[in-house]
Amino acid sequence: MAEVGLVSANMATVALESLLYGIFLLLSGVFAYLHINRAAGESASFGTPRLSRYFTPVFLAALAVMMTATAHWILTVTRFFQAFVLFEHGAVPLLFYSDLAQTTEVVKTAFLIATLIISDVMFVYRLWIVWGYNYYVCIVPIMAVSGLCVSGVGIVYQLSRLSLGNTVFVSQAARWITADYSFTFATNVYSSVLIAWKVWRASRSSSSSSYGGGNLMRVLATIVESAGSYTLYVVVFFASYEAGSNLQYTFVDTLCQVAGIAFMMINVRVGLGWAQKAHATTTSSTGITSRRNAEQSYAMRPVAVDITRVVHKEDDLGRSVKRVSSDFGAAV
Repeated sequence: MAEVGLVSANMATVALESLLYGIFLLLSGVFAYLHINRAAGESASFGTPRLSRYFTPVFLAALAVMMTATAHWILTVTRFFQAFVLFEHGAVPLLFYSDLAQTTEVVKTAFLIATLIISDVMFVYRLWIVWGYNYYVCIVPIMAVSGLCVSGVGIVYQLSRLSLGNTVFVSQAARWITADYSFTFATNVYSSVLIAWKVWRASRSSSSSSYGGGNLMRVLATIVESAGSYTLYVVVFFASYEAGSNLQYTFVDTLCQVAGIAFMMINVRVGLGWAQKAHATTTSSTGITSRRNAEQSYAMRPVAVDITRVVHKEDDLGRSVKRVSSDFGAAV
């Protein structure tokens, strides 16, 4: 099979990353809408609005990923115009793309590393939640994320010092690249397997079905699919890198958007679970009101009624974490 040229690989990157960025942007918009609606509903139910209901860890991470993924895409398009318009009037795009120490390339790589770190941190955060805030189960992925941070800094530093003519296949950056993607691979596999095992065990007990077990299983399916797609993409990239193919440039530059899509897919699925629960609560409340109106058409003797209100609060995975009840009596 003929080797893919460096310029061809970077041209394909612009088209493919633009497509993936569009998908990522759509998912981000849907998640933001669902999250803000949920936070506004909670503010109306509990009284005075609080910023903490809007700015949750997941929402802040989503904003950060949106900024890094957007910046990465902008730099990809910018480098395309630099190569074919600005650098030597577009006469030598191959020479431009061969120089990996260009400022735009170094900064773009930094945004990629930042996206991977944020996505992996949030995967560990979900693992922590599902395992009941157990810190011990998170030791291994925390070490892997720490290694990702160190190796990411190493990659950016080595790229900035790369001389013209050297490639990522034979330079000092090669070992940092290997370490970087080994760490993110380990984090995703470890976290997704433990999350799947924990939720599967919880779904087998009868008590879990009373607290949104079905919704958790649907969230679990999305987590496994997202982690599987992202992990497979990392494997394909690493295979092309080890093979010395220029296709690795396409895979590594689109990995930022793939990581963002995998992260947003989980957020959107959890948000849809919130919307379904809100709709079910509204329907139930409407049914109770209609029944009360029908009963008021009949003459009834005064009776004493004890009313109990139960307020369910949920974490970022849609699980009940707190129940607050208040009882009071009324004469009817």
